[in-house]
Formats: sequence, structure tokens, C-alpha cells
Amino acid sequence: MIHKTGLPSLMPVMNVKQQLSAIHADFGAAEINEVLSTLAIWKEKQFFDELSAISWLLTFSDPQQIPTDLHTRLPASRISLCIPEVMCAERDNHSRLKHFASNGFRVFTDEFASQTELAWADTKQIALDCSNGVPFFAKGWTGRLGAAQHWAKNISTPNVLEQAQQAGFKWFSGEYAFQPPVLNKTADGSARTRLLKLLGLVARDADSAELEELFKQDASLSFMLFKLVSSAAFAQTMRVSSFAQAINLLGRRQLQRWLQLLLYARQQDQVGGLNPLMARAAFRASMMENLCLRLGGSKDDLDGAFMVGMFSLLDKLFGSELPEILQPLCLEQHILDALLERSGQLGLCLRLVECADRPQGPLLTETLQLLELDADTYYDSVLRAYIWVNQVCRDM
Repeated sequence: MIHKTGLPSLMPVMNVKQQLSAIHADFGAAEINEVLSTLAIWKEKQFFDELSAISWLLTFSDPQQIPTDLHTRLPASRISLCIPEVMCAERDNHSRLKHFASNGFRVFTDEFASQTELAWADTKQIALDCSNGVPFFAKGWTGRLGAAQHWAKNISTPNVLEQAQQAGFKWFSGEYAFQPPVLNKTADGSARTRLLKLLGLVARDADSAELEELFKQDASLSFMLFKLVSSAAFAQTMRVSSFAQAINLLGRRQLQRWLQLLLYARQQDQVGGLNPLMARAAFRASMMENLCLRLGGSKDDLDGAFMVGMFSLLDKLFGSELPEILQPLCLEQHILDALLERSGQLGLCLRLVECADRPQGPLLTETLQLLELDADTYYDSVLRAYIWVNQVCRDM
């Protein structure tokens, strides 16, 4: 279903380790009946079951519009209702909010602005707009309200992310991933060169001996290779004893994809946390692949689509011009055109993917129509991408 106001954006909400914790479904100004119809479709397609460890955040401007039997329509334990504080504070809404909480929904006091006293006495979790930085009163409330999953929204920069972490928030969302700190721009040049060279070798199907030689030059890269082979994602039961064995167990196609991810993982500067850009790049890569599959792409086409999504954020990662970064890889022209000009079918898919996890509803809908894809295909592609992001964040 495409609403009159466009498709909802399904935006990632990350934890302190920058792993996927929740998805915020932003329906904008869509009418409640349209929202409920879409949620019913998602349930029917088992979206909530497919991402069983992930919470869903739904924003409603007025709790009186939410049907009291919502717990019979949706899996309440998986869903948080985000209600503006001014509406939570209205006495006429109190019994309704308690009804939802008693039936398994979590209630976030959204657009939280209380400074000295709570506007709604039953506030347990807060969602706070941090577009202008973290308000001075935030830390006091996260401490007083306890260790709930308080949510800092609209975080624009890594500095504000750090402020939100220090203020006691546990969930984070916003554009901060696309504004990497200066430290990323001066990342280890030799490590970057080795990764790009490895990608080039894999692309031209070089001998395993050439791949081994580069892995042996980098202890951290070698560790990541063996960690990947031993991860639950590959369910390996045998012990790995050599580089050649590790490479063969992965296979060239899988190795190429994880090397692309390592470009992001290796640039992290947060102790105990992933680079926020990695999850966004992984999302783009997986959704590009899924869209290409729906458009009838071949196996090689799928690999190209995945690569376009993954490489589309390298300029943010390295703080350099994208043509300069891509030059050593000798990519095919249609891939370069998609990355540098957003042209061709791959370029159009990339434009769609760039909108899917950000609040850009109208542009998203227009691009979907240009690709002649329906809303169900879009929703399914987003879901598959988030399933892979969730796996990646826990395996890296």
C-alpha cells in the first residue's frame, strides 16, 4: 500500500555498540486507517517474526485514535507506542495508555520536554529530540527513570551521539553515521590499500596464494578472516588451520562481500562499538541486491548491485572523492555510472535505497514508481536488508 502521503521510511535505531536494536516506522501524516492496514500487511507477511530480536517503534499523535484491540492485531511485546508528552499528560488519555501497557505494549513518552517535574507521572521510557544537541535536563531524567531503553532521536553528528551516550541514552537514531569524525579521514592508508588490493584480486579471481600473502601482512585483517569463518553465520563445525582453508570455506563470492564490509569495520574509532557507517552500508548493499533480484538480475548483476550499495558510502568513510577511491578497483562502467552519476537502472535503485532508511517519503515513492516496483516489493526488500544488517552487526 502506498499512502497518499507516500511510503513510510523504516529507519534504524542502534544501541551503544551500534548494533541494530529497533526500527522506527515513520508514517508521517498518514491517516490511522492507512497505518493500521499497512501494519496488518506486515504481520501477514511475517515481518515481525522475521526480525524476532528487533523492536518496532510506532509514532501516534493521539492515543485516542489507536484501537483498544490493537494487541489482538499486532504482537504487542515487539512494539513500542511513541506518544507525544503533551498527549500523555492529558488526563483523558491516562486509562487508555495504561490499557495498552497492560496488554504488552511499551509506551515511550515522545517529544519529551519536562525539566523539573514529569508532565506524565507514569513516564517510564523517554524519546527526546536531539537535533539541536542533547538538552541539559536529559541526564537527570535518564538517571531518575532507571535503566530503560531511552531513545535519543535526530542525532546529527558523532559529537551529539557521544553527548547522548554520556547522558544515559541506550538507543540512537539520526544522520550521525553520514558525518564521520575527522579521525576516520586519516585512517591507516596501508590497511586501506591492502583491502582495496584484496578486493581487486578477488574480482579478477586471483590465485589463493596471492590472497594469502596480503592477509599475512595484516594481523588484524587475518583475525577478522578467521573470526568470520568461525561465526554462527557460517555454522562451521571444523577447525580452521590455514589461510587457504579459511578462504576456500568462505568462497570467493562471500569473501568479496565481507572484504567490502571490512572497509568500514576497520575504520572504527569507538571502543567496543562498530563504525556507524558499516550498518548503513550493509543496508544499502543488501537492499540493492534484493531490488536487483526483483528486477530479474543475473547472479553477476546481483553482485554488481551489492557492490554499488556497499561502495556508495566510501567517500564518507575515507573523506576523499569517490572517483579517487574507486580508481584502483577497475570497476565496470555501468557500476561506476551508478556510483558517480546515479544513472542507469542501478543508479535509480541506489537513489531509492538512499531514501529507504531516511525520512524522505515523497522522493522515495517517486523513485519506486520510476522503477515500476510495487510497495510490497519495497517493504520486502527493506526487511531482507535489515535481516542482513542485524546478522552483520552481531558477527563483526
